[in-house]
Amino acid sequence: MDQYKKNLPFIGVCVSKVKPLFEKLARERLEKYLGNANLITFHIEDLNLSKRNVRGICWEKVGESINRKEGVYPLPDVIYLQCYVENNVIKQIERVIGRKVFNSFIFDKWECWSLLGRDNGLRNHLPYTRKLVNKTNIYPFLYQYKDIFLKPINVSHAHNSRGIFRVKLQNKGKIEIFYREKNKMREKRFKSYQKFLDWTLPRLSPGGYILQQGIETVKSSKNATDIRINMNKNSKGQWEVSMILVRVASNISHVIPKFVTAYSISNFIKTLTVDKEKEAEIEKSVINVGMKICSMLDKSGYHMADLGIDLGMDENGHVWIFEINPLPFPFRGSIQDHSLIRPIEYASYLALTKQPQQVQQPQQVQQPEADKKWWKFWN
Repeated sequence: MDQYKKNLPFIGVCVSKVKPLFEKLARERLEKYLGNANLITFHIEDLNLSKRNVRGICWEKVGESINRKEGVYPLPDVIYLQCYVENNVIKQIERVIGRKVFNSFIFDKWECWSLLGRDNGLRNHLPYTRKLVNKTNIYPFLYQYKDIFLKPINVSHAHNSRGIFRVKLQNKGKIEIFYREKNKMREKRFKSYQKFLDWTLPRLSPGGYILQQGIETVKSSKNATDIRINMNKNSKGQWEVSMILVRVASNISHVIPKFVTAYSISNFIKTLTVDKEKEAEIEKSVINVGMKICSMLDKSGYHMADLGIDLGMDENGHVWIFEINPLPFPFRGSIQDHSLIRPIEYASYLALTKQPQQVQQPQQVQQPEADKKWWKFWN
């Protein structure tokens, strides 16, 4: 078995074979990390709990020197999940290394909404959302809200806004729809609901959809905006903001993350108000929602430490929750994003914690009572 410096934290990063970018990102995190550590990237099928070892690519960082070697190593002290792993497998790993597997809840949009909806402090920040059970019955939801989103439940189908449709009900029953096609925002109009259905239904991604109330966010030069806040646990095991910015879309409907103009939130708020106290209140309210989400996940028993949260702010200054990404990617640009290194800082903190944290079983995400009634309505 290959040797490595045993006095250093040994951090495992579990990655997917179909997303090699996360493996490359793991090394970049280690390069920017100021401390020393051993880091191994591996696939879940290469983890052998009976033999208590793992096959993967190991990087040893001491000072500015990083040595790479592929081989079989002892189980890491801590594991940072950068891909989906079945819950029963996570429990098996935790029985061996303790409560040191984090970002272990890779949730889809419906699981996320169901969980957030149970929290009294967050419910007021959630656009009204329901699961689409019968695709032909979109109209009651559209008629009620006039402006709605159709979003794929499976996060892989909604990457960079793919598969998302914004639907607006106009005068005399006409319907306007916005959607992404070939990296551009497209717009289409239909004279009737049936023509809208005939065009839309064949284009819905597999795996189910949610219906979500549309929120008109504050505009920048008539274009839509949203707010991205990256939250991480730090070297002391505490949640903090790693980055917060405002993204301005290249269209009037919604943000395609890959094609945006980004501003620091403080600079953007200055375009909305000249009141210094108001500026501070707006930024504080955004951070407060982010902290509440992190706290709620902790209380629910999920071991998360790296989250990307998409929010929106309406003309009244109210903050809305749009998405929570359990596999966020650090921001590249002029605005500094500490989420690149904080997962390694937190992993090192866990690795050096002698006593494993007590394993708390996550609360099962259940369908809310109100939603059960809605399902009956659809059927």
